[in-house]
Amino acid sequence: MSSKIRCIVSDLDGTLLMPDHSLPDEVIAAIKKYTEAGGLFTIATGRPLLTAQSIIEQIGIELPVILCNGAVLAASGKVLERKSLEAAALAEMLLEANDSGLTVFLFREDSIEVFARNEDVELFEHKESVTCKLVSIADASWKTGMLEKVIVFGEKDRIETLWSNWSPRLEQSVEKFQSEPYYVELISAETSKGKALERLAEMLGIERDSMMAIGNQMNDLPMLQAAGVGVAVANSPDELKAAANYVCTAAYGAGVIEAINNIVYERSLKQ
Repeated sequence: MSSKIRCIVSDLDGTLLMPDHSLPDEVIAAIKKYTEAGGLFTIATGRPLLTAQSIIEQIGIELPVILCNGAVLAASGKVLERKSLEAAALAEMLLEANDSGLTVFLFREDSIEVFARNEDVELFEHKESVTCKLVSIADASWKTGMLEKVIVFGEKDRIETLWSNWSPRLEQSVEKFQSEPYYVELISAETSKGKALERLAEMLGIERDSMMAIGNQMNDLPMLQAAGVGVAVANSPDELKAAANYVCTAAYGAGVIEAINNIVYERSLKQ
């Protein structure tokens, strides 16, 4: 195994996982082979601990994991560090989002809250294998406390209109990005997958140059740039591929296996 790559950090949905969100046995086997040879492996995902924990256990990850697109670092099922959003600061925008027909998901430490049950919620619950908690929008208690992140789900044009109205007031404290074609995510402007990867390197006592990050969407770009080697799987948008050191010919988990074989084992690397 190459001594250049000591740690691999992979995105989950659209990268490590298949389109049906399953994790193929051959991907687990490739990760196991790498870690048994002395390599370090972890994930960086938009998912909260609530929906990522089963996959963490399936892979057998013992390192800290990056969750909520960098807002949370956790290990052994417990949060180590968190950079949160104040629910009160977003309340007016989220009320407007709801009134305009968009679906809002509020991510707390131990639950995902929604204001109504609809097709968007059912789709999300199926995708994430989770049950959302229904809260009344008329009950002001949802405006209190801290949020790990927010998802606004619906038509892209409607979401963009909403954000253009609110970004002048929120862009200093809130980072917005498109992680799926049909929704955007809001997290603290203090964090990203890239900043969390930098923090992970500090925790592990390793150089970022010895890390490889693998992703498939633009929210993965900061960590591809922060790592020594940035990898885009074949199902990535062209913009992410252009920023990567290595572009896989294979998609999803097969791309992760390709990256391990061709980079970690020093077969090829596009400079």
